[in-house]
Amino acid sequence: MWQNYSVETAYDRQEVKEFLEQFQLQYDPDSEVTVVVRQNGAVVATGSLRGNVLQCFAVDKEMQGEGFANKVVDHLTQIAFARGKSRIFVFTTPANIPLFKGLAFRLLAETQWAALLESGYPTINEYTKALGQLKPQSPGTISGLVLNCNPFTLGHQYLVGQASACSDHVFLQVVEEDRSVFPFATRIDLVKKGTAHLSNVTVLPSGPYAVSLATFPSYFSAEETSHARAGASIDATIYATYIAASLGIKQRLVGTEPYSPVTAIYNETLHQVLGEHGIILREISRKEQDGRAISASLVRKALREDDHAILKRLVPTSTLDFLLSDQARNIISKLKQSMGRH
Repeated sequence: MWQNYSVETAYDRQEVKEFLEQFQLQYDPDSEVTVVVRQNGAVVATGSLRGNVLQCFAVDKEMQGEGFANKVVDHLTQIAFARGKSRIFVFTTPANIPLFKGLAFRLLAETQWAALLESGYPTINEYTKALGQLKPQSPGTISGLVLNCNPFTLGHQYLVGQASACSDHVFLQVVEEDRSVFPFATRIDLVKKGTAHLSNVTVLPSGPYAVSLATFPSYFSAEETSHARAGASIDATIYATYIAASLGIKQRLVGTEPYSPVTAIYNETLHQVLGEHGIILREISRKEQDGRAISASLVRKALREDDHAILKRLVPTSTLDFLLSDQARNIISKLKQSMGRH
């Protein structure tokens, strides 16, 4: 017998958590749907859905091969399809790769800590084909950036300027995953306005393959460091194998990270993984204001406190104009009601 439910109570959450701990796995409290398979009242298999990503997947060792995995995956997939998701990812352990390949999932990346597979369309091949059409034909140094910009700050502008100065062309991908208080459409618009003076910078959406729930789920959790390296390794591998290869990127730039442990782990992992693929990682010292590194979190803090004096020292004119406009009113209201990391 199998049962589908959303984990809402501490009792339910604890039950699934304890089952996963047998496999050295952690339950993600941000899971939107959790499916369990029960036999005689006991959990023998489970899986969860967050966005369009299957995760927290495990089957009792004595029950493997009994079809329980198919039941969990089929049910979660149907829920995802009903929510309009045409492409499904699986973030799992390397040991589960054969299982998901048998269910028609395609392997995208594998590291010693994790594996990422996908099913449905469009596929990563369509994604890389579209990127390849943007690759400059003339020789030169091509650099890459992946930024969330929640919102775009003078620190971001400085980092992009440094990339522009040391490159013939820069591809700046803005995180498309809509898990931040500033919506993606707003974030990418502010990035384009704040970098319009840099003629060799192309601003692109990241798609689902760079700093997304699929490639780096820990980034969107509240300083979830215990599994950050697993996601970071997958994200870095996908970037090197697919994105950098398609665009001809030979170096990626990041800002130094004094505040976020998750991002610090990400930068460290990028250095290792990109290096293995012949891509240079350059860490640029963060631009400071009043002795502190400028960050989007400081901007959000200033907005919560209605401190426009500090705000003016942290963001470019294009961002400031937006933040002081009626268009930003709903975003700022939402921000004041939330203390989340993003």
